[in-house]
Amino acid sequence: MPWDIVIVTVIVIAVAMLPFVLLYLRRRWLTGQGGLFDCAYQVDSDQGAAWVLGVARYRREQLEWFRAFSLSLRPKVVFQRVTTMYVHQRVPQGLEAIALFEGSVIVTLRDRVTGTTCALSMASDEALALMSWLESAPPGSHYLPSSADSP
Repeated sequence: MPWDIVIVTVIVIAVAMLPFVLLYLRRRWLTGQGGLFDCAYQVDSDQGAAWVLGVARYRREQLEWFRAFSLSLRPKVVFQRVTTMYVHQRVPQGLEAIALFEGSVIVTLRDRVTGTTCALSMASDEALALMSWLESAPPGSHYLPSSADSP
């Protein structure tokens, strides 16, 4: 009888630990595919909109953003280098300062095609890297027919 309890306890602990093990393995796999950095995402850049914690990485001509607590190996949001435009940067205020990563800044981005804006929260060094990545696109790659940013 006691062996039954031990076996059931081990199974229950294994099932309870499985999501944490899978999240760890996902993070390791994503890191192996390219350097990850902590990056929170806000759909609406209006004050008070909810933030979602996650990680991001640069891959080819894209910035890929993944939810932190998801088992998906596909990015939830992809920013194309050609169509993404840096708008401004600010310091977290109010509840944002508590909810976001320590020492982070908020970068607002705009899609040149759709006009939608979003905000990313990341360390100031990573924000500088994002601006450099956006500005270092090959010449002419920002040309979009009928775009105000085009020559």
